Amino acid sequence: MSVPDAVSVGDAVSQWSAWKSAAECGTLNVDIDASRRLARACRNYVADLESALELVDSVDVVRGMGTLQSGIDLARKFSLKASGGEDSLEKSLLSHIDVLKEMEAYFQACVTRYFAVEAENMDRLARHEVSGS
Repeated sequence: MSVPDAVSVGDAVSQWSAWKSAAECGTLNVDIDASRRLARACRNYVADLESALELVDSVDVVRGMGTLQSGIDLARKFSLKASGGEDSLEKSLLSHIDVLKEMEAYFQACVTRYFAVEAENMDRLARHEVSGS
């Protein structure tokens, strides 16, 4: 069994952005209540990740690995895992936040589109007289 390739952050952001555009055009719809709850969940999760991001500074300097060069190198390597490194916690949190913001925008677009369609329908119905009154 092969392991599927990981989806890049850029691909994930692009996909949610495309779905947002489809929702705005009315070609993709999601239940209004589900969209509201999911948009709120995205906002809450972003807030949690931003709080975690503020704590990265508290773990980005590793000490206590000794005075040998190997200990100094190891401390530097662990410090880069927090921030500044290619695969650091900081970069991971930021990429998750980017994707979640696109997700939230998509779900919010679904909510906005729902109310726009509702207003159009009400407008259309208001222009027609009901006979028999």
